[in-house]
Amino acid sequence: MRRRRALLLAVVAVLVAVAAVAVLRPGTPDRPERLVAAAWLPVWDQRAPASLDSALDAGALTEVSPTWATVRPDGTLALTPPPAEVVDRLAAAGDGVVVIPAVQNFADEQWQGEAVARVLADPVAAADHRRALVDVALANGWDGVDVDYEALPPTAGPSFTQFLAALRDDLHAHGLLLTVAVPARDAEETPGALAYSYQLIGQIADQVRVMTYDHSWSGSPPGPVAPTDWVEDVVAYAVERVPRHKLMLGVATYGYDWVADRGSTLQATDAVALAERVGAEPRWDPAAAAWTFGYADAGQQHTVWFEDARSLAAKQDVAVASGLRGIAVWQLGGEDPHVWTSVAEATRGER
Repeated sequence: MRRRRALLLAVVAVLVAVAAVAVLRPGTPDRPERLVAAAWLPVWDQRAPASLDSALDAGALTEVSPTWATVRPDGTLALTPPPAEVVDRLAAAGDGVVVIPAVQNFADEQWQGEAVARVLADPVAAADHRRALVDVALANGWDGVDVDYEALPPTAGPSFTQFLAALRDDLHAHGLLLTVAVPARDAEETPGALAYSYQLIGQIADQVRVMTYDHSWSGSPPGPVAPTDWVEDVVAYAVERVPRHKLMLGVATYGYDWVADRGSTLQATDAVALAERVGAEPRWDPAAAAWTFGYADAGQQHTVWFEDARSLAAKQDVAVASGLRGIAVWQLGGEDPHVWTSVAEATRGER
């Protein structure tokens, strides 16, 4: 929170210089000495502040992205005032933890992909939106902005990358960083990801956070959220297009409880409590590196899959073996508390 702008400008300059070479040659799988570890802090989960305390006390996190900003369908920003305890805790962490709040396009109970695409396609509206993001970052002492605009239609790709390039320049002028969250893709024609060019975004952003989860999701048949073989395929696709020193592997701390093909989100601690309540014994699936169990309730058969500390460690090992910059944890709040032991080991270079 207490930025050292000169230092950040130097960091940005180095990233840009390295990226100029890395765009032509994505890099080598040399293992980094230490992993960077980011985590999103959702404002709607009342457990998140306590999780933040646990993660920081363990020395696990180097970056935190609270979900403090939302872009409305008309392009204006809605801000959620952060709890004083979170602000104080992040301030106490000092320069050791970079604070890059996320701005998301989730409004009216859905991702506003089409609406935001219209904003980005309008040069005046896009410029106003960029200005608002920079102004709020400066006014609140943020270290940068994490753009998490989901469900963009394929036709929004060019205007999205143009917007990101201009926003990066605006942020860099003030010594601030740009990170971008992108949906996982393992092929050029991955549905739902066509607006997100890994190669172009990799040239623009200081950091690319690949959301490597929701392989199975609330609207799909039951299955693991982030099966290891799929994670490895996504990483293989990404490292051919994004410099490794910019790549962050998104890792999950949650799962779903399905009835047929309709699932409800639940965090790891919720899943464990549910298994105890219904008398189920979770089974470890080594191929997926995830837990699963089933149970019956009110005449309906449920299937649960979820990710815990053991799951996160397996996916984190993929990031380490692939020489990525680090991991990005979704989310703080309700996670298996043991995840921070594994993450702390990686950020200290012990894994």
